[in-house]
Amino acid sequence: MSEEDEEKWFEWMFRVFYEPVWAYAARRVGLGGADDIASCTFQTAWHKRHRIPRDDDRAVVAWLYRVAWGHVRNVTRGEGRRQRLLALLRQLPPDEPGDGSHDEEEVRTAMETAMARLRPKDGEILRLHYWEDLAVEEIGVVLGLTPNAVRVRLCRARQRLAAQLRDMCLWHEEAGR
Repeated sequence: MSEEDEEKWFEWMFRVFYEPVWAYAARRVGLGGADDIASCTFQTAWHKRHRIPRDDDRAVVAWLYRVAWGHVRNVTRGEGRRQRLLALLRQLPPDEPGDGSHDEEEVRTAMETAMARLRPKDGEILRLHYWEDLAVEEIGVVLGLTPNAVRVRLCRARQRLAAQLRDMCLWHEEAGR
């Protein structure tokens, strides 16, 4: 198939299947995230267009749903990690007397501040591990490091983040263990 035919076929596929893919995403992540999921799905489809079955519309939409499902999983895993981190940080003692809780905005601001104070390499390794949910070996591939080097750097980055949070009066030794 010529490049021009490929583009025409993809444009047809996009027109026909964008709405069902968007609706699929909206039912799983809500209206706010559906546009991103649908866009990512079709971006992936463009890059992997030679793998998409072309002889059956139901096979095409199934293939697209499979890709969208992967993007939905990434979003929900990331949101789950974010919620667990916020829940942990809300439990930390406040730096001022009060009810002992932190609101989500306060926690988010504190974490962003602490992460911004880290060296860029420390921030990246923490994000790859906690936000992107990559294993040590996968981080090694991304950063070009051995798994052992990743473990050492990850440990040191955690320690530096805990120190930043301690300096901001949001982290205590008991909470960091």
